[in-house]
Amino acid sequence: MKKYGKYAVLENVSLSLNPGEGIALLGENGSGKSTLLKILSGILAPDAGEVRIDGLSGKQAKEKIAYVPQDIVLFEELTVTENLYAWSSLRGRENTDRAEYLISELQMESFCKKRIDRLSGGQRRRVNLAAALMGNYSYMMLDEPLAGIDEQGLKCVAKLLKDEKEKGTAMIITEHNPTILLPLMDRTLRFDGGCLV
Repeated sequence: MKKYGKYAVLENVSLSLNPGEGIALLGENGSGKSTLLKILSGILAPDAGEVRIDGLSGKQAKEKIAYVPQDIVLFEELTVTENLYAWSSLRGRENTDRAEYLISELQMESFCKKRIDRLSGGQRRRVNLAAALMGNYSYMMLDEPLAGIDEQGLKCVAKLLKDEKEKGTAMIITEHNPTILLPLMDRTLRFDGGCLV
């Protein structure tokens, strides 16, 4: 449960997510989807109930999750590559290899040396996704990751998420236009008024 004042944003929500499983969360704006992802990712604390990831809670659970927020959370004055390193929890060669992999998979080679404040909205969205994936995680929480991305970018993101899922990464995705992602999803859940219906 999560309340803001007397208003309950989430009520009686219970779900489980298995390795390699994809869940699409559907619902109108304000239905509680983003709040749920923030709670599952450890960004927000629930007012009641608990989140357990592989039997873990708190910081240990949070480390198993890659959270991709709706908002762009990048450092505007840094380049794409510098942002990936700044957000990374990896070290050494693993860090470099992961950055190079994501730049290639999301076709960001042509702008990886540019500052974030020089990029288009769709390019920023790709970098925002890549920055969240600079770590060792088993679960992904993606809040409208396709917003503002052009057709080329959509294909790159869809392929990357497909590859992640095939590696056993589980994911929950919210998206207003989920058509391109539905083939990756094993289940769809609909939110209405803070409840799963």
